[in-house]
Amino acid sequence: APTEFTIDAKSVSRRGGDNVRCVVQNPSGAKTEAAVKDNKDGTYSASYTPFEEGRHLIDVLYEELQVTGAPFKVQAKEGCDPSKVRAYGPGLEGGLTNKPQQFTIETKGAGTGGLGLAIEGPSEAKMTCKDNKDGSCTVEYFPTTPGDYDIHISYGEQPIRRSPF
Repeated sequence: APTEFTIDAKSVSRRGGDNVRCVVQNPSGAKTEAAVKDNKDGTYSASYTPFEEGRHLIDVLYEELQVTGAPFKVQAKEGCDPSKVRAYGPGLEGGLTNKPQQFTIETKGAGTGGLGLAIEGPSEAKMTCKDNKDGSCTVEYFPTTPGDYDIHISYGEQPIRRSPF
C-alpha cells in the first residue's frame, strides 16, 4: 500500500517549485524515486510503496542538498487492516440487468493484503477489476438475471466493513 508523508519547506520557500526530491532505499539496497507533488504553499506531498519488509531509508533533498536529519529510517512491515478498506459506488446500491454495474474499492492506508471479490446471486455475474494505480481499483460486473446479488469483499482474507453488500 502507498505510504505518504509531507515535507515542509516553508522556511526556505512559501511558493514551492521543483526543488524537492526523495529517494527511497529498500532493505535489499535498491533505490527508487518517491513521487513528490508541489502543494504550491511551501509544502510537498510525497508517496512511495514499500515492496519489502524491513528498514527503508528515505533521503530528502532540497535543491539537491540533503535536508537535516536525512536519511530518515522507516520500518515497513507486512500486514493489513481491512477496516481501512472502503468500497463505494452505484454498483453496490442496485442496478439493472444486462448493463455493466461499477463500484470502487480503496485500499490506501490498509497495508499489504490480497483483495478478494465474490458476487453471489441468481446468475453468474462476469466481473473485472482494473487497478487504478493509486491505491484503488474499479470493479465492473454484469448481472444477467433479476434478483438480489450479494457482493463479498475481503482484504487479507478478512471481510471489509459492511461486506457483504
